[in-house]
Amino acid sequence: MIKSIKSIALLATLAFSPSLTAAPHTEKIISGLDMPVFMTSPKGHDRFFYILEKKGKIRLFDRKAGKLVDKPFLDITDQIKIKMNEQGLLGMAFSPNYSKDKQFYLYYTDNDGDTQISRFKVEGDNKITEEKLISIKQDFRNHNGGWLGFGPDGYLYIGTGDGGAGNDPKQRAQDKTQLLGKLLRIDVSSGKGYHAKMNNVSKKKPEIYAYGLRNPWRCAWDGDDLYIADVGQNKYEEINVIHKDKLKGANFGWRLREGTHKTPSRGVGGDKPDEAIEPIHEYNRKSGYSITGGFVYRGAIDELKGNYFYADYVSNRIWSLQLSDGEATKHKEWTADFKYDGKAIKAISSFAQDSKGEVYIISHSGSIYMIKN
Repeated sequence: MIKSIKSIALLATLAFSPSLTAAPHTEKIISGLDMPVFMTSPKGHDRFFYILEKKGKIRLFDRKAGKLVDKPFLDITDQIKIKMNEQGLLGMAFSPNYSKDKQFYLYYTDNDGDTQISRFKVEGDNKITEEKLISIKQDFRNHNGGWLGFGPDGYLYIGTGDGGAGNDPKQRAQDKTQLLGKLLRIDVSSGKGYHAKMNNVSKKKPEIYAYGLRNPWRCAWDGDDLYIADVGQNKYEEINVIHKDKLKGANFGWRLREGTHKTPSRGVGGDKPDEAIEPIHEYNRKSGYSITGGFVYRGAIDELKGNYFYADYVSNRIWSLQLSDGEATKHKEWTADFKYDGKAIKAISSFAQDSKGEVYIISHSGSIYMIKN
């Protein structure tokens, strides 16, 4: 009897022991999607997640009901023709004043394969109208970029790819008369058209705010810091982090540089430009082939706070790092921890973050997972 009481007491102690707190893991919350590439929601509207399917639909996930809504929020599949894997409906950003102006912005490649940035507005009776803002001609089918988001200054930022092929053959990333391979910044506060004269980086293309990008596949603001995951050519994938006050005119080095290295292809690479921004982290082909950028975790799990999560689309590996005094620290791999049903999450096309700072992992295969404790 005494032995049984001691056993019960020991079990009770272990049950409430902090050391036995559940480790971070993933839980599948959404399935049945068709090539999802992004998920977001407008400020102050937490009931629904808005999920981009690459072919051109925006699906709604009702968080209260725990299921997908049958009818898409928007369907522009007739405006998109995918001829290569990187094309399609790629990015979305809600107006910071969405509750009042009902406006949101999309980044997609159109039927001709060209990049299109448009403003959409939800009118009465759920009618949605489109105003095309920026169209960028692309003669190749890859390196389409695909991110847009509002910065802490209230302006809309847009990350474009260099336009495709290999090694930026038309040298667009360093050319400040071209919108490809750039970070653009525009003022959309008037609700119609846009302004870009506040940038003063390029007289011919005032939308340009920073340059030297190859194919930024997922950027994210964390306070005043912008994280940019830039897909490499043949050797290195890189992560850049830059404070908003240093972003104007910043040069991220491509095509002269791949990561911290001279681009190895003959006649392509060169010395680091004097003004070039060095990445805080890079990895080579032993780890992966195509970086997918994520978010800095700001949710309820204490041990994860401050960790920037990112992944590789090809190798299916997931990592985190922390920014400390401008340097990447506390590197950790989460691939095994975040397995679901004993299998690694495949083809991670993006991450997402809700209003509480929780982070989600999006699989191009059709499912979305939440990082939980």
